[in-house]
Amino acid sequence: MEGAFLAALTVIFYLSSIYIPVLGIILSFLCPLPVMFLVIRWNWKVGFLTSLVASFVVFAFAGVTQALTCLLGFTLLGIVMGVTIKKGWSSFEVIAWNTVVSLLSKLALVGVALLLLGKNPLTENIALMEEALHSVSRMFRSVGEMNIQSIIDFMKMALPAVLIIASLFDTTLNFLLGRLVGQRIGVRFPEIAAFGQWQMPRSVFWAFVLSWLFLFIGSNTFLGKIGVNLQIVTQMLFLVHGLSLVYYFLSRYIRSRVLKIVILFFLLFQPVFSTLLSWLGVFDVWFDFRKLRSDGISKGE
Repeated sequence: MEGAFLAALTVIFYLSSIYIPVLGIILSFLCPLPVMFLVIRWNWKVGFLTSLVASFVVFAFAGVTQALTCLLGFTLLGIVMGVTIKKGWSSFEVIAWNTVVSLLSKLALVGVALLLLGKNPLTENIALMEEALHSVSRMFRSVGEMNIQSIIDFMKMALPAVLIIASLFDTTLNFLLGRLVGQRIGVRFPEIAAFGQWQMPRSVFWAFVLSWLFLFIGSNTFLGKIGVNLQIVTQMLFLVHGLSLVYYFLSRYIRSRVLKIVILFFLLFQPVFSTLLSWLGVFDVWFDFRKLRSDGISKGE
């Protein structure tokens, strides 16, 4: 009965994400949650059976492509995340491993689209962006075609980094949403540090250094392309690290959480400040301005 109810809930979330504009994007992040809780409360077999049932119902309403998207893109993440949480893994391990699962799911969906439709959704999205950029270029004559082509070439090169960041984002969001719901219904989730205490391990710093090394070897080579993508991912992680550091010090003087979030959003969307925040995260890995490692808050390198 519980499996049937959560399968129906998965179908409602997924179909809503397809047919409801704007709100559907938000609802899509809820799709893995019913299966996740089912796996935590029972086991992966029940979760997998529920995923198949939900995908079959989606197939009846929206076709085979949407059914496979539901199965591979959402419920698979819910199953694996439920298994890792049920086994008592740390929050870092849960997010890290499920980011890999989310990335593999996205690549599998690209393969399914190529197999069933003969189209690559990634290249189609880039083509749409290219058309939009050319339209903007025609509207604002000051933007040259060469600049537009450079932006398009960079988007194509940075596509792996975009997929990794998107996978990390939806995994982290699903974990946080699941933990929030779990607190309401009595399901235990791994502990996670307050945002003001987030700190990247030094391994991310060495990955950042490696990206610069690859770029130094040659930006147009295969290693150079790896370096570009690695740099984008590590800089994004250090940007989050820098935001956490600023939030920590803001908390000393400002009690209002809303005001602190507004300040962070202002800094985030200002290119100069966001760059400074990223480098602030890089330096904090070594200088530990909050003394988190000495307090035993930060774990593992």
